[in-house]
Amino acid sequence: MSVSDRERWERKYAAGNPNPSFTPDPILTQHVALLTGDGLALDVACGVGQNALYLAKQGYEVIAVDGSLTALRHCRAQLRRRPLPVHLVAADLDQFKLPAAHFALILVVRFLDRALIPRLKNALVPGGLLIYETFNIHWLQAKPSFNPAFLLEPGELAAQFADFELIATNDNPQMHDALSHFVGRRPRV
Repeated sequence: MSVSDRERWERKYAAGNPNPSFTPDPILTQHVALLTGDGLALDVACGVGQNALYLAKQGYEVIAVDGSLTALRHCRAQLRRRPLPVHLVAADLDQFKLPAAHFALILVVRFLDRALIPRLKNALVPGGLLIYETFNIHWLQAKPSFNPAFLLEPGELAAQFADFELIATNDNPQMHDALSHFVGRRPRV
């Protein structure tokens, strides 16, 4: 993460918690039946931690990683009110080391680093669940100043995880939604 990116995220979260109710993202609540609560979960680019808290309430022990200390402080304040097994990690995700076959669940919401994807795949245990949702180029219609380097092409996310067992996706070359999602499992063999 560049210094300017880090400063931008710090400014965003210093202005206040954008999710004071800590409402989880709909991609999680839509797939709650898949959340067994067994094992260790990783919440990548967790922001203020609303999804990490939700996963912990489902029974997971959660590692919540973000590059913004200010965002993580919002989550820490919530954890003081209601202790849950969420471990906050401030890290540059470009440099973050992921152990092989370690996580039962990996969640990525509104974050894209293509170089991280192979490491995420490797960090899931065989049979582990991946839930990934982020913006694609259709987001430019609403936010024309958004950096297109951080936007998927329609169909790209599903192609990145073509070797996974598909559970659900909306991602295809003809899609018009601004958010692409993929839910799947790392193959057991």
